[in-house]
Amino acid sequence: MPANLTPQYLAAEEEYRRARTIEEKIAALRKMWAYLPKHKGTDKLQADIKAKLSRLKKELEEEKKSGKRRTGFYVKKEGAGQVVLVGPPNTGKSSLLKVLTGKEVNIADYPFTTQMPDVGMMPYEDIQIQIVDLPPITKERFVYWQIDIIRGADLLLIVLALDDGDSVFVFDDLIELLKEKNIIPIGEGKGGMELFGPVKKKTIVIANKADLDGADEVLEFLKEEVVKNRYPVYPVSCKIKENLLGLKKLIFNSLGIIRVYTKEPGKPPSLEDPLILKEGSNVKDAAGKIHKDFAKNLKYARVWGSSRFPGQRVEQDYILKDKDIVEFHI
Repeated sequence: MPANLTPQYLAAEEEYRRARTIEEKIAALRKMWAYLPKHKGTDKLQADIKAKLSRLKKELEEEKKSGKRRTGFYVKKEGAGQVVLVGPPNTGKSSLLKVLTGKEVNIADYPFTTQMPDVGMMPYEDIQIQIVDLPPITKERFVYWQIDIIRGADLLLIVLALDDGDSVFVFDDLIELLKEKNIIPIGEGKGGMELFGPVKKKTIVIANKADLDGADEVLEFLKEEVVKNRYPVYPVSCKIKENLLGLKKLIFNSLGIIRVYTKEPGKPPSLEDPLILKEGSNVKDAAGKIHKDFAKNLKYARVWGSSRFPGQRVEQDYILKDKDIVEFHI
């Protein structure tokens, strides 16, 4: 049975996504409950909302008893995609953020240097991709706002270190900890964005500190005995900036997006600020990115790039490819 969610419910759901404090989240969830149609088709959603409310109320009560207010963080998505860095302490996540984005960050040899989300923009050819570094995740330190940021991200990078530390050995514990929070790391296939319940998250394992002596042996052990082909493993060195260009390309390809450029009839194409679309998008989807009425009035388009010949006339359902140029006709 379809859920038939109302516009009021969807607005409350968006309010929940943007909430930054426990109180704001509770208020939004109560609105969602009030506007949610109550029938068999929403049984699971009803249970999820109740469970989320119960957990947040408990956290709020603990906060009041301790007298310490927890700070929640919301990271607004910017650029062509949002990529989140997670991992145990001292694996070099902050260093990776710095070399990918150029942002100055607090880097130290002691654990838990990062205490809040640190955000930078990674340039890739003609677009920017948002990189979010989270505080290290352990069984003792994995709070609700970290969970929310990971669930909403487009791509998950698990950062480990190829040194004599234990980050390689706690990898499976980290995966299980994510699964306990209904975050399912996947190596192949498409991730999904859901408000409640298990969410699949496309995942890459970043093996940092590849410049160290003995790193090759640790990398082989990581691939063969730990990861076991479940996820892509990509070695890098933030210290000597090794394999960073390849990593940027891997991140772009893993986001499952394409860039589409537009042109007006009789004019050269605009090769700046391309439309960002999901792989498999068509001409009508591209027009809708500009304006919904533009897509509604669209008659046909001409395409340069993936078409059989330059400027080929195509219909609205024509599937676009990365770096296509589209001329819309209404």
